[in-house]
Amino acid sequence: MRTAMAMAAVLALGAGGDDQPTSTPPSPVGPADYKLVIAMYGVAKEPISTTELVVHKGRAFLFNPGPPLEVMIHDPSAGRLEMIDLKRKIRSEISLKKLDEYTNKLHDAIAAASTKREAQGGKGNQIAAAMSRDLIDPRFSTSYDPAAHRLRLTSPTIEVEGDGVPEPDEARLASIHATLVALAKMDAVRDPRDLPPFPRLEALRALVVDHRLRPTELTFIYRLAGAPQKLRWTFRLEPALTNREREAIATVEAIHELCRYARFNRYGPTTRNVPK
Repeated sequence: MRTAMAMAAVLALGAGGDDQPTSTPPSPVGPADYKLVIAMYGVAKEPISTTELVVHKGRAFLFNPGPPLEVMIHDPSAGRLEMIDLKRKIRSEISLKKLDEYTNKLHDAIAAASTKREAQGGKGNQIAAAMSRDLIDPRFSTSYDPAAHRLRLTSPTIEVEGDGVPEPDEARLASIHATLVALAKMDAVRDPRDLPPFPRLEALRALVVDHRLRPTELTFIYRLAGAPQKLRWTFRLEPALTNREREAIATVEAIHELCRYARFNRYGPTTRNVPK
């Protein structure tokens, strides 16, 4: 039910439409339209969150059921992520360059904290420092099963299993990779206490760039402090959009022009629920 809440909220602001798939000719500025349903899990069988990533004319619209009730727009041609808070009627943006800068600063901050812990001495500090370094500079041992299209990345601190399928559409594969990379970095901005983005970025690079696979599932078992934690993402492709999804995008574009703009630091980074 929560999967379509954000889209339903958008559509409530406009006229309704039917929900039949419609074919899409390839766009000159990007891949043919498609949708990716993304579910995130912890240790439970039920997902923590489910979002819909709808790509139209090269731009990706992430409908997040919240809280907050939000639509995020990844526009690779403009080099930015935009956020629209549907409840507060405000919008903001952050450049992909700024996201890269933040990612580098997060890496340096974790590295500095690890060095400080090591300087304090003691076995516990040394172990904690080594674990933190594994999460920002993962020196993975890699194995790949070509028959199952399954990738395994392992280190003393984190284990990653990635499943994918061959993707013949190079434009769609590039679009999915670019958007998932941007969203992983944005997650780190919004909740830097969670798993750092570096293992996730490395897993995406290995699956998509090295093996030309469209991700279908990514599982991370890691340890920051205390008991091991688990995060899992699944990705389900729907290769055509429905009229309902197209109308939701048109409504978002209309709402965008009516929202008050706020600088990113005033928009208010939001956190998602993470597994306990």
